[in-house]
Amino acid sequence: MTKLSLLVLVAAGAALPSALLAACATDNGDSVHGPQFGPPPERPEGGAGEGSVTEGGGPTPDGSTGGDAEADGSMPPACTSGTMAVLAGTDTTLSGAVQINGGAWNGAAIAGGAALSAPSLLAFGTGFVGLTRGPSDALQSVSYTASWSGVTAVGSLKTLGAPALAALGANAQAVYLSGGGDPNKFFRLQNSATSWTTTGDPVMPPGGTQSFGPSAGAVAAAGTDLVFAQAGDTEGLYVRKWDGAVWSPEPGLAIFGAGTNKVAAPALVSVPGKFDTILLYGDNTVNHVIGFATRDATTKAWSSAALTQATAQTPEPMSAALISPTTVLVAFRGNNGKAYTMTGTLGAAAVTWSVPVLLLADGAATVDSPPAVAKGVCGNDAVAVFASGGQVKATQLHAGAWSVPGPVTGASGSRVSVATR
Repeated sequence: MTKLSLLVLVAAGAALPSALLAACATDNGDSVHGPQFGPPPERPEGGAGEGSVTEGGGPTPDGSTGGDAEADGSMPPACTSGTMAVLAGTDTTLSGAVQINGGAWNGAAIAGGAALSAPSLLAFGTGFVGLTRGPSDALQSVSYTASWSGVTAVGSLKTLGAPALAALGANAQAVYLSGGGDPNKFFRLQNSATSWTTTGDPVMPPGGTQSFGPSAGAVAAAGTDLVFAQAGDTEGLYVRKWDGAVWSPEPGLAIFGAGTNKVAAPALVSVPGKFDTILLYGDNTVNHVIGFATRDATTKAWSSAALTQATAQTPEPMSAALISPTTVLVAFRGNNGKAYTMTGTLGAAAVTWSVPVLLLADGAATVDSPPAVAKGVCGNDAVAVFASGGQVKATQLHAGAWSVPGPVTGASGSRVSVATR
């Protein structure tokens, strides 16, 4: 890849402390999608109070919503459709768990698997498919239909980071950072039914240079395009697309004004409206402020880089999900080790970002790794999964408040992912 000379994004909040003071700040409402996506009410984790379990109903300790009472005291219909799946692990272990129709979590260890980087999980077919960086950097696959499969090596492929997953048409697509004999180059894999291709397609336009970099990439499906983003060795941020046949440079190729933290993967999320894709990344300033860029849905041109909020800061990959037609939820671990969320509101001509707030009301709580988020099911707006002290927990966003975090039974480890259907 040609290394272009980029302007470094100068973070207006670089001198600010890491998202600590802003976590308790209240947004003025202009940059959030209605009151339901504003800062949650203060409550101790596991304790009574607003947003916690009350005698009349409310979120349950395991993060489900079964039996929640409405404001008029009536009970909503029982959830009959909605599944959440979690993969979690460590350098030597992997586990999976599911919650179906708001019921109890059910999970167990997956023998032979590991998560040297965060595992990846995608709703696919009638269930879920996952990829993970297993023992000795082996690229491993796992799936869930009625139960979790065992892990399967994807040929003899090796990876050096978290594989990126997206569904494009009827197929699952993955891009991974290679290890082994061809390290630090990006390749694409495809799953058309139940298994992955075992020979990677180089992320490379015809007659061009194969994409390479120091950290994992990100993918998202936008129409008929598979959009790919990565950090480069020179701290630039690069994008390409795959049209189902060949890789092409995106218009501009490099995101203008984006100086990125090259050791952390960016995040991509597909959205409706004027833009079809939002790209998020931690910048290369000392506090790693989260920046973003958008791809125009019509012209496919990328915008210049801009800040989200000066107090949104992370040195690590983040998780992002579209949770309503106009709202993107972003979760990240701040420089202080605590979990935060913020929302992006999709307008007719721009995206506006809320002030980041603590995911956990306990101001002393830290998490083991970046939290993961997905669109909610069973009447909830979103679900967030995180690990703390090796214990995996889930919390759900409903009516503006996160439920009391509850354990994800059967899942354990310091690195997590979540997907819903």
